[in-house]
Amino acid sequence: MDIKNMTAEELEARRTELAGMIDTPDADLDTIEAEARSINAELAARRDEETKRAEARSIVAAGAGIVVAEPVAQQEEKRMYTIDSIEYRDAWVKHIVGRQMAEEERAALTSAGAVIPTMTVNAVWDRLVKPAELLGKVDVTQFPTYVRFPKATTNNAATAQAVGGTITESSDVIGYVDLVPNEYVKLLTVGADIENMAIDAIHTWIVDNLTGQIRYAINKDILVGTGTNSLKGITASVSANATALPASITKAAILKIMAALGSVYQTGAIWIMTPKMFYEDIMSLSQLNDYVINDGFQTKLFGHDVVLMSEALVSSKETIFYGDPKAYKVNVFKALEVKPFETATTTNIQFRGATMADGELIDTSAFVRFAQT
Repeated sequence: MDIKNMTAEELEARRTELAGMIDTPDADLDTIEAEARSINAELAARRDEETKRAEARSIVAAGAGIVVAEPVAQQEEKRMYTIDSIEYRDAWVKHIVGRQMAEEERAALTSAGAVIPTMTVNAVWDRLVKPAELLGKVDVTQFPTYVRFPKATTNNAATAQAVGGTITESSDVIGYVDLVPNEYVKLLTVGADIENMAIDAIHTWIVDNLTGQIRYAINKDILVGTGTNSLKGITASVSANATALPASITKAAILKIMAALGSVYQTGAIWIMTPKMFYEDIMSLSQLNDYVINDGFQTKLFGHDVVLMSEALVSSKETIFYGDPKAYKVNVFKALEVKPFETATTTNIQFRGATMADGELIDTSAFVRFAQT
């Protein structure tokens, strides 16, 4: 596809088409991302060229005493500075890296309070919650305030009786799990040569680096967080089963783990283990060859997704977790905030990314935990 010969309208239409392709089965995400970057770069280059032409016209006209009417394209561009437009995103990036901005860009940022652009928020969320990772499988909400989830500490079974019979009151006990904000922060430092990078490249660099590090921290804490200034991890909520995994993993040992989980949690259950446990012990066991499936970036064992995390090495012991991730609640209280800072002693620029989140396993029966001897 020769984007140089496409009109701006055709490029925008193609970008919309690419957005719709992302969630389709077997989507080639690398190719989609590469084409989207090319389109964004082409549109940005055209805008920069048009801006330079307009400035040149003004300079020439000023010397000749001529009042030049602003091109229609430029007039329309002014009306595109909403927080969900690429123009606003570009202005926001220029603002945080200290790059010179046009009057329309400064006015748009002032009017919007310099809030983070919608497409940046969306890009952050897309990179934050990845289906192949633990954060992409637990129950994630986005309430901006204090959150309380009910938790049944005593939950009696329903009973059958004759129609019209007297109902015996059940003595259920309901407790609560309170989620309160914990701050997750990442500080990036970059040299002043960022000024030479394209706007689209700067935006991608900031989003990828800040989000990747914060995502890793939250994923880790879902499994091993202490609950102090962090999420409370599954490890802290679920005790290790008295039956230890043998030093040499067997098919029978894996089936015993599955059998230990209640039937109500089986449908959506996942595995959590270290890459070493999966690739050296599980994959090398010929008895399990027919029960391991590679589906793109996702691997399944006995039909259940496998999440690989180095943090599943608990107290120096290889540990396998098996359970329903939807029983774990995470609330993201605040979308990722990005703020720039200049250092006093260098020409470096620092970017601080911060978000607030908390999480806890609501039902501790939803997971089982087996450690290797």
